[in-house]
Amino acid sequence: MKRAIAGILVLLCGTSACTSTFLAGKDGKGYFLGSTSDAAYQRFCASGDLLSVLADTLLPQEIRDKLFRATCSEERSRAAVKELYGQMTPEQRKDLRTAFKRQGYDINYIPC
Repeated sequence: MKRAIAGILVLLCGTSACTSTFLAGKDGKGYFLGSTSDAAYQRFCASGDLLSVLADTLLPQEIRDKLFRATCSEERSRAAVKELYGQMTPEQRKDLRTAFKRQGYDINYIPC
């Protein structure tokens, strides 16, 4: 019984440690930061929006560079973006979301 409870606790802790990102929407279309879809790539990367957003933050350059590579490079990775986001402080996360807002994005908004 104790072993089963310990297993459940490990499972719960492991899934809660996997920090999700946020939904950034513009012009009626939204994508999670870290999405590897072609549409998300067009919205964030090909448009230049992510570069503008990152430039509008107070994040250290190393974090900005890593976020951009994980989102926009040939090796883009949802897991890498989620890991970086999970390592950011609450203030840094808020700064990133606020920068998206200043660039005309809605955050975590799903139109009815």
